[in-house]
Amino acid sequence: MAKNKSTFYIIYALAFATAIADAITGYAQSSYLNLFLPLNYIGLFLSLVTTITIATSFIYPRLIARHSISRLIFITYLGSIITSLILSSKGPSWLVLIAFVIRYLSFTFLMINLDIFLENISTNNRTGIIRTQYLTVLNVAWLISPLLMGHIIGHNNNYPQIYYIGSFILAAALILFIFTRHQLPHPRIHYQKQNIKKGIRKLMGHNDRRRIFLSSLVLQFFYALLSLYIPIYLYQYMGLSWPTLSIIFTIMLIPFVILELPAGALADKFFGEKEMLLVGNIIMIISVVDIFLTDSASPFVWGFLLFCSRVGAALAESMQESYFYKKINSHDTAVINLYRQNRPLGWLLASLTAFIILSFCSLPTIFIVLAIGLTLGLIPILGIRDTR
Repeated sequence: MAKNKSTFYIIYALAFATAIADAITGYAQSSYLNLFLPLNYIGLFLSLVTTITIATSFIYPRLIARHSISRLIFITYLGSIITSLILSSKGPSWLVLIAFVIRYLSFTFLMINLDIFLENISTNNRTGIIRTQYLTVLNVAWLISPLLMGHIIGHNNNYPQIYYIGSFILAAALILFIFTRHQLPHPRIHYQKQNIKKGIRKLMGHNDRRRIFLSSLVLQFFYALLSLYIPIYLYQYMGLSWPTLSIIFTIMLIPFVILELPAGALADKFFGEKEMLLVGNIIMIISVVDIFLTDSASPFVWGFLLFCSRVGAALAESMQESYFYKKINSHDTAVINLYRQNRPLGWLLASLTAFIILSFCSLPTIFIVLAIGLTLGLIPILGIRDTR
C-alpha cells in the first residue's frame, strides 16, 4: 500500500484526465477517419497504426531503463497535446493521419507509465481492490465522455472539435503532473533492461500469464470492433443522431462504474477471478448474438443490448486486471509492457478482420464473427488456475 494516500489520488487524477481526453474521441474516431478514408480502408489504416504501436513498444523498456518515467510522461503528454491540436485543425490528409498515429502511440505509452507507477505502490493482497479502483476511475471518465462528445459533435458532425477540447484536458493533466511529480513513487526509477525474447518467455512461457493474456486479447478484440463499428452502424444504418448515441453510450458504460469495484473486492476475499471471468465472457457472447439478430432502430433496444454487453465486459476486464497483476511485480516492466500490447494487438486483429469482412460482406457480418471470437475466448479462461 502507498505510504501516502495522496500518491494514489495523483495517479488516479492523471488517469482520469487522460481517459477523458481519449474517450471523447474514442467512439467518434472511425467517423472522423471516414472524412479522409473510405469505410473499408479505415480498418486497414488502423491495422497500420497498431502495427507501428506494437513495434515501437518493444523498445519502450529500454527507454524506461535509460530515462526517468517523469521525463517520458512529460514527452508523451506533450506529444498527445500537439497531435490533438493538429487533428482539430482540418489540415491535409497526410498530416492528419500522421498525427493520428503519434497520438495513438502517446496514449499507449501514457497508460504503460501510469501502470508502472500504480504497480510500484501496490501490495499483492490489495491488488484486486486497487486495480478495480483504478479501472473505476478510468470508467467514470469513459462514462461521462459520450455526453460531452455528443454535445460537441451535435447534429453538424463537428468531429475535429472533440480533438480541440481533448488538447486542453491533456494540457491540464500535464500541468498537474509537473506540479505533483515529486510526490509520485520513485520519479526516476531505474529498470533493468530486458530483451524482447526474455519478456515474451516470461509472459507466454508462464501458463496462467499466457492464458490471461489471450483472454484479455479477445476482450480488446471485442472493444475494438464494437467501438469502431457500432457508432457507424447506428448512425448510418439505423439513423440515430449523435446526441441520441451519446445517451446510449453513456447508459452502455454504466456497468464499468458500478460493477468493477465490488467485483475486485469479491475476487480478493471470496471467489477468485475465474468464475466471474467466465460469466462475463458468456454474457458478452449472448449480447453480441442479439446485436447481430436485431433489426430495431429503437434507442431503448440498443441501450439495453449495449448495456448488457458491457455488464459482461466489466466483469471480464476487472477479473483480468486483478488476476494478471497478482502474477507479477513492479519490476516486471517488460512483462507489463508486453501485456499492455493486448490493446494494440487486439485492435490490429480487429482492424484486419473488419477490412477483410467489409471488402466482401456487409457491416453486420462483423458482429457474428465477433461472437465466434468470444466463444473461442472461453478456451484460455477454462485453463487458468484460480487465485482462491
